[in-house]
Amino acid sequence: MAAISAAKQDGGAEVTAVTGDRVPYRRPAIPALIAGFITEPAGAKIFSQETLAKHNIKMICPAEVTNIDPKNKTISILSAGKEEKLPYDVVVLAAGATPLIPKIKGSDKKGVCTFTTYEAAVEIIEAAKNAKSAVVIGAGFIALEIAEALMHKGLDVYFNVRSRILRKLLEPDISDILTAKFEQQGLKMLPDETISEIGGADQVEYVVHKCAKIAADLVVIGTGMKPNVALAEKCGIELGSTGAIKVDSRMETSARDIYAAGDCAESPDMDTGSFVYSPVGSIGAFAGKIAGANAAGANQQSKGFLRAQADDILGLQIFSIGHSTTTAKEVGLKVKIHDLNVPKSSIKNSAANSFEAAKILTDPDDKIVGAQLVAKKHGSQFAWQLYKAVLESEDRKEFLQRFNSPRAKFAEALVHAQKSAVVVETTGAEQVLAMAEKNMN
Repeated sequence: MAAISAAKQDGGAEVTAVTGDRVPYRRPAIPALIAGFITEPAGAKIFSQETLAKHNIKMICPAEVTNIDPKNKTISILSAGKEEKLPYDVVVLAAGATPLIPKIKGSDKKGVCTFTTYEAAVEIIEAAKNAKSAVVIGAGFIALEIAEALMHKGLDVYFNVRSRILRKLLEPDISDILTAKFEQQGLKMLPDETISEIGGADQVEYVVHKCAKIAADLVVIGTGMKPNVALAEKCGIELGSTGAIKVDSRMETSARDIYAAGDCAESPDMDTGSFVYSPVGSIGAFAGKIAGANAAGANQQSKGFLRAQADDILGLQIFSIGHSTTTAKEVGLKVKIHDLNVPKSSIKNSAANSFEAAKILTDPDDKIVGAQLVAKKHGSQFAWQLYKAVLESEDRKEFLQRFNSPRAKFAEALVHAQKSAVVVETTGAEQVLAMAEKNMN
């Protein structure tokens, strides 16, 4: 996003993207690789090679940036065993993040995997071939998708979460509803305490949860991310209080002519303006777009990004938009929770059972700052209305007056979606990616 944005801002600029990946690919597509829907990184494309070529973007991959020299404006690149220095006018750091591995006895055994890279996905695929049971440790969307993918491969899958699933995204009672629903679908939940030991000789044979041994041939860890900041620290760039790279509203770092975006950097919260660490694909994409444009001479700024995440797990559509009580507390925002019922107009249209649960969160002025929805059907059409309400900080009472059937709102949603540059992160579908590329073209 940063590279394309820079190229679009200045058609005469020389734009080079450097990545350690053999082929640039979309990280959230990792579960699709494991499930077998995609068989190689190229299938999880970000933007096509044709799109990159159209904007004259040069790719250097695989390669490692070993140093940035802000004084002499050079970067050192190691590729195919050869190191070279390249001059630059402006740099955008989009170094991402790496898995945060908890201190669990036996976590170094064969069969213990993470899942943020293509190589890690291949390791899981190979381990799953001869496995009968697996334990996934995590709480987020992608960890749940990994669990579902392994279930589809015929494994008995246990899901271990220290507190509750999707803790930062959903309220406790909605997490409880999902836990019960997932268990009904065959996902064996191991809640309330992290795995204390991974046992076996060299290979994983079992895990210990609440003093009980559970047979397992594969353990997948997805317990959080830590921003990749080593390169930034090496060249003296300041880090924020979250441990990620500190940026301003233009995505510029403390080093002149060096910008940062994505999972390696902080980003401003839409409601408070506070800079937080929010490793979410859609936020990273928008931050990258601003950073790239500014790197090529623009002066774009952001007053804050709206987090919007969606996924389909074991037949349930899950949406989390804006703040939950957990994230609101982190930025000092007082919120009130309201249960949301299916609109009467939807009941007339036979959508009475659309919701499993839905909530909206409001600030002290009764403006909507967050929304959560779990549905079996019609979820995206309802969620679009919730997204707009959070984005526009709509008054709760006014929103409830217009909250309507998805049939009545579907055409309106399509029109807005086609005109909007908004990309809501979804880890389970290709349509959003296709729309994003179409809009960028």
